[in-house]
Amino acid sequence: MSILKTKLPVTLTCLCLLFSTALTTEVKASSETNSIYQKAKIQLPPDFYAIYRIVDRIARANEYDTRPWQIVRIAKFDTRAFAKNTNTIAIYNGALEQLGGDASALACMISHEMAHHKKSHRVVNAIEKAELIAQIREEAEKQVLGRKRKTSPVTAVGDFVVRRVIGGTIGNVVGGVLNSRSQSRFRKKQRRINAIVEKKTAELEESSNKQSRKNEFAADKIAYLASVTAGFDKEGCLRAMSVLNRTKGVKFDANHPTIKERITAIKTVMKKYPSENLVEEGKEKLFETQPLTYNLSANQTSLRINSRHGASIGDDIDRMFGD
Repeated sequence: MSILKTKLPVTLTCLCLLFSTALTTEVKASSETNSIYQKAKIQLPPDFYAIYRIVDRIARANEYDTRPWQIVRIAKFDTRAFAKNTNTIAIYNGALEQLGGDASALACMISHEMAHHKKSHRVVNAIEKAELIAQIREEAEKQVLGRKRKTSPVTAVGDFVVRRVIGGTIGNVVGGVLNSRSQSRFRKKQRRINAIVEKKTAELEESSNKQSRKNEFAADKIAYLASVTAGFDKEGCLRAMSVLNRTKGVKFDANHPTIKERITAIKTVMKKYPSENLVEEGKEKLFETQPLTYNLSANQTSLRINSRHGASIGDDIDRMFGD
């Protein structure tokens, strides 16, 4: 009994010291975090301060912080944002204005674009599409014309004319070298080639649009999960869709689902993934990480949120070993 009396106060003292140390560490970390955010609030323009806080939370809560994120503000009234280049997100001024006061809706919009980057979703640009169509035409020419052996110069000239005909014009050389029957034969082949190209191009367009629509649904799902995990309101994505739906002049191409379809899909995701579980998971990751640093461009149109390693290799060395 005397041994217990002796050890009990010592044990309680140790526990108190441990609790005190943990509490002190937590308070210190919280103080440093607040200091960074207070500094950002002074240094950054209001819109970029909000964006910084949003990206910081989303990146840390979802482990998107292994690479930097670049946010570019575009001085044009449009309520959309889009992913471009690597880890770069462009946001129109109109989106910031229409979503003013609703951090959760903006967080969902930003998360959507981050999702496109995380999943490596790509949109075929005009140059790439032109190259694909050129490839389709080349294959159509091979299919219709076949491979011809080298024979007389007349045949070689005929090949030249075929290429000119496919391009939509018939050179003067046609009349001098080929008779009317040859011209008729080549025009017929041209129509066959054009028909094949038209059909294959339409199939390419439909396939591209189908994949893009699929990517949009996937990005919406990830946006909901990521924004809620970061602690934002679970209804934020629905409000973001509502803003897009009621804004005049906002139209999406055939490669996007309708707003109604996207809202229905998001509601399905909301039922499947309870927000409480996501929030708890995010809280743990946020507690274990430090706020990300940032760099504002000289013209204040671009904000870089650095990765967990800092803005440079030197920063990462300082983080590991001290400066």
